[in-house]
Amino acid sequence: MDLLEVFKDSEDLVEFPAGTEIITEGEEGSHMYVVMQGEVSISLKNKLLATAAPGEIVGELALINSDIRSATVTAKTDCILVSIDQGSFDALLRHVPDFALHVMNVLADRLKVAFEMIER
Repeated sequence: MDLLEVFKDSEDLVEFPAGTEIITEGEEGSHMYVVMQGEVSISLKNKLLATAAPGEIVGELALINSDIRSATVTAKTDCILVSIDQGSFDALLRHVPDFALHVMNVLADRLKVAFEMIER
């Protein structure tokens, strides 16, 4: 799914300079983000879990099963992200089936990486 195309006309853009902590593990969260420009790092317990580039999502888990952030997301470069609140997220899940599948695939991939980190 090409999220850059889906969100190209979004007015919910947020800019983050390099080094900014966008999401903090353990804090409450009410938004997820689509990376439009730049790169962000996703870390769990201070260990790098993944890097998200343009077209990728971060922060989705807090909107699915709880409002507590499970990881920290930091801007690696200057970034522009689309902010998606709970209502918009729910609407996307209901009306864009490919989006729901995309989110599930992202979660599965990140969970696999987290399990591999635990096994080390």
